[in-house]
Amino acid sequence: MEASNDDRVPDGNAKAIRDILSRWTAGKAMRILNEVESRLRLMAELRDKLRVVGVKEVQELQPLFERGLWMLGPQFESVQFTANCGMTSVIRDLLGCPEGQGSRRRPDLVVLPDSSLGFYSCSSFDDTYEADGIDHVVVIELKTTGRTIDGRDREQVWNYIKELEQSGHLKANTRVDGYILGSKIAQGENRFTVYSPTIRIRPMLYATVLTRAEGRLLNLYRDIKDPPFLGEPESHMTPWPFDVEEAEAA
Repeated sequence: MEASNDDRVPDGNAKAIRDILSRWTAGKAMRILNEVESRLRLMAELRDKLRVVGVKEVQELQPLFERGLWMLGPQFESVQFTANCGMTSVIRDLLGCPEGQGSRRRPDLVVLPDSSLGFYSCSSFDDTYEADGIDHVVVIELKTTGRTIDGRDREQVWNYIKELEQSGHLKANTRVDGYILGSKIAQGENRFTVYSPTIRIRPMLYATVLTRAEGRLLNLYRDIKDPPFLGEPESHMTPWPFDVEEAEAA
């Protein structure tokens, strides 16, 4: 007689599985677990890359943040943000480098000597549910690891946003969140700057992004000691090498 599924599963696991399936469908449970696994993988990959000084933003960091806007906050969870190549073209023209380094490979990015710029947007809709311009824009400038963010970086991102306004890409009520991400922030520069009721820019440490991501996953990253899909735990579970609060106050 062929053994039942429960007979082939250790007793403790079988009870847990029965309990899960009494409250969830198998398909829904699988989708949730796949999403958790995907996020844990992304965090592990980002943590590993940030240990290297001079990591390549375009090839190595930007792809992670394209999949990981959720790490920045809950406002990016429920809305679909996509790369906005039109905005990218405006900034490339402003900088006078339409065929700049990396632009042919990644037409959705502006590539600068020590950083890259990504523009992500979601549409707004009118009363008839038709697309009606842009509701929310996220500007992310990723500095190469080891580079210190200062006030000039903040003002440069503000200049990019003004250029988008002047080019007609932003409506009066379009919300714009600008982030400048790096390994270090110059003293006195770690603050939100509000340029209008709908526009704000903030420098942020990569370490802070990872801490936020852990919090948004209810600290699962730290609690799961040896998830098999992450390989050897020692290479991924090492604590961040400096204190986040201390680094942000520096």
